[in-house]
Amino acid sequence: MIRANSGSLWWRVASRFLAIKPVTLFFMHLATWVDRPLLKLSAGRWRLSFVVPVLLLRCRGARTGRLREVPLMFVPDDDAPLLIGSNGGRSRDPAWCHNLRHGPDVSCVVDGAERHFRAVELGQADRPRAWQSAVALYPGYARYAQRAQRTIPLFRLIPREPQVGALHGVRADGTD
Repeated sequence: MIRANSGSLWWRVASRFLAIKPVTLFFMHLATWVDRPLLKLSAGRWRLSFVVPVLLLRCRGARTGRLREVPLMFVPDDDAPLLIGSNGGRSRDPAWCHNLRHGPDVSCVVDGAERHFRAVELGQADRPRAWQSAVALYPGYARYAQRAQRTIPLFRLIPREPQVGALHGVRADGTD
């Protein structure tokens, strides 16, 4: 089971600072640059953030079909983690959202293992509880939603069995 440890007062205060736009952008780039190799080398055990859960999403690029590896903060929800397409409050969805819509069968390195999932974008009926869980984990999401002026996509990763022809090949920037 995947768990979070972000309920401390320290984290609530820090998350307010991290949600400031220039700070968000700086740490998004830093964490992506640092977390990708750390997560790969440690099978998902080491990461820059020691407070919030982070996984390494492996998905295919919608246009190129190349493997993309993107470190993402996620919301633990039993064995079906939630991914939040906040893009740090930017006006566009992150590239990985488009990739999941095009090819929902993904793998993730998390909690010391590679796991296989099918990404399902949440509809209006499932969004309120999922969004509440996301904001409880990282209060900065509420600020991102105000800045973004768009509906932030939420994806649930449903566990599945690995398939033949697993994802291979890597592009470092996670975009398509």
